[in-house]
Amino acid sequence: MMFFRNFNAELWGIFVGNLLLLFCCVFYLAWWVVTFRPNAPVGSAGVWYITAALIIGVAAIVILSWGIATLSKHSESIPVWLILVGVAALFVVLLLVTTMIFQRIVTSELLIILVWTGLELSAITVLFGTGRFGPETGVILAVLVGIVTVVSLICYVLYYRLDEILSYWIGMVPLTFSGLFCAVFLGVLAFL
Repeated sequence: MMFFRNFNAELWGIFVGNLLLLFCCVFYLAWWVVTFRPNAPVGSAGVWYITAALIIGVAAIVILSWGIATLSKHSESIPVWLILVGVAALFVVLLLVTTMIFQRIVTSELLIILVWTGLELSAITVLFGTGRFGPETGVILAVLVGIVTVVSLICYVLYYRLDEILSYWIGMVPLTFSGLFCAVFLGVLAFL
């Protein structure tokens, strides 16, 4: 089998964007492990990891967004803007639900979860709409994004309700699941 068959610049944008998201998850996870480990000594390594995660994450968003936007011009699927409006509305609803019902303080993770969700669903949609994905692949990947999002949101809500050790471990779950999804998505893209 040939890898990266018929890749154009836009597909490379989606591929590289997801590769950078995977690296972002790895550096974010390294920061988490070093910074939030119970009884961990305070050190400066965590600053380097989170800085790398931030820079790589922003680059991933820019490159992935470019690939999605460019491919969406040729997509016969639902418009990406509908996905983004839906994710933005979901953010507002979840912000209200998590703060008012679950009494969860707001942290950047809620926004990060939903930006990741919006990007991945948009990429899947344009790849399906341009004929790069069949319906089965598109549905399976979309379901996986849904599972990662729900698991991440559950962890987000539970984080401050658990003791220090459990919250440390549960904080790693969304990063691990998101990274695993990115790895799977990269594998699927490589065989297009």
